[in-house]
Amino acid sequence: MNDYEKALQKSGVLSFTPGGNSMWPIIKNKGATVIIKTPTGDLKKYDVAFYRRDDSRAVLHRVMKVKSDSYDMCGDSQYILEKDVPKTSVFGVLSGYYVGEKYIDCSKSVSYKLMVRLWSFSLFFRHVMLKALRTFGIKPQ
Repeated sequence: MNDYEKALQKSGVLSFTPGGNSMWPIIKNKGATVIIKTPTGDLKKYDVAFYRRDDSRAVLHRVMKVKSDSYDMCGDSQYILEKDVPKTSVFGVLSGYYVGEKYIDCSKSVSYKLMVRLWSFSLFFRHVMLKALRTFGIKPQ
């Protein structure tokens, strides 16, 4: 069990500023504070899971496919699926995030839901869009 799991288990909610850029462009590295809660059941497609990899690293990635005992995950700035992440590895789910003082509720924000669905439409589309963004000098920060 990592420190994030311990803190979440203790209080049921956890907030921090992500250090990586795998969830860019929707959640910007060091530009957002995420609010993670303990999951109350299975996650759904498009939820953002906080999970433990085999090497104990904690990762924040989006659920792209729900299977009977696992999920296929992918960071928003990535286009290769991480397949068969055991459901037992997931210990948190993104409930919302702050950009400055503005709170985005992942379950209520229509603009967030629309943006996620457009961005997650296809990994091929995402790959093309990421290449285009990088071509124009727009990169994760």
